[in-house]
Amino acid sequence: MALKEQIVEQIKKPVALVHCKSYEPAIVRSALCAALDLLEPMSHFVKRGDRVLLKPNMLSAKEPSKAVTTHPEILVAVGELVLDCGGAIIIGDSPAGQPKDLEKYWDKTGFALAAKRLGVELLSFEEYGVRSFTAPEGHVSISEVALDADVIINLPKLKTHLLTRTTGAVKNMFGVVPGYRKSYMHSLAPDPLPFSRYVVAVYSQVIPTLNIMDAVVGMEGNGPSSGQPREIGALLVSEDAFEIDRIAAQIMGENIASLPVFQAAVEAGCWNWDENTSKILGNSLEEFILPDFEPPEVSKIERIPPILKRNLKRLIWIRPRSNPKLCTACELCIDNCPESCMTLIKDVPEIDYKKCIKCGCCDEICPENAIYQEMSLMAKLLA
Repeated sequence: MALKEQIVEQIKKPVALVHCKSYEPAIVRSALCAALDLLEPMSHFVKRGDRVLLKPNMLSAKEPSKAVTTHPEILVAVGELVLDCGGAIIIGDSPAGQPKDLEKYWDKTGFALAAKRLGVELLSFEEYGVRSFTAPEGHVSISEVALDADVIINLPKLKTHLLTRTTGAVKNMFGVVPGYRKSYMHSLAPDPLPFSRYVVAVYSQVIPTLNIMDAVVGMEGNGPSSGQPREIGALLVSEDAFEIDRIAAQIMGENIASLPVFQAAVEAGCWNWDENTSKILGNSLEEFILPDFEPPEVSKIERIPPILKRNLKRLIWIRPRSNPKLCTACELCIDNCPESCMTLIKDVPEIDYKKCIKCGCCDEICPENAIYQEMSLMAKLLA
């Protein structure tokens, strides 16, 4: 679906919301089929001979139990249905930053084994060409693999996010921007709304055919990689990525109007605030809402009255910091910092806070959770 069509029509597609209590293969397959029965069968989305890109969330090289990445059983269940329809599958993603050993990412996340079970390819977006498109803040470069696919099935994870507050189906498509280019966009647009404009601009060029969100176990706290797993027990399936993200935000107890991705989408004309035009099929949303879902710590600072934040600016802050007990001096954070404000000193990254834009890239990319968010005493007292 082209962006122009979406802007003109702004038709919100229904979302299937179903229980999925665990990652047992039979349970995942049953839940996925139940969700598709509420919408359309997989054969509606995939035709024989279609080149189908399965786009999981492979943010960092962490085990499925950490809830950082899409669970491999979701990947397998979706892949099996695509193969049943005669689709030709490729699995691709580009992790945060410029990984030194992509094979480690495939192995740790379980995607390598999933691909082997399906008998399909794993592709690195970094190894293929890109095409550039205009964006509100400049331009975006997108992998030709994604642009040339006949069908894209987007497999996001329900998580919080230090910069954008939540991350889901729309943000997951930002992974089609290869490697260091993602960090570069953080440098150009360090604040949540400008950065979200980039996210929406990327999404508008690679709108998925179908979105299947892994919310069996999501992430709360300081996501997208340093938070804590949180059992939710759901799958969300829709042609409409924004509507999946809207419902996911409600599960997390977020105020949708305050989320920058939706603000950017409204600016771009590809979404609107009318929540009454979409339907939830299957289970009731109220069954999944978690009132005690832990938001990222940055949202706590946002609750402080603006007048206090302005007057006490030097005393109210949250910033990344290295934990020497966990750091392995791999230098991934240093290599991928968009502002080059990190230096390895005595095997621990030191951060120049005069240059740091607090984009969260170092936190996202660290495979050992050695970067954490330090909050000032005044911020803790007022939040």
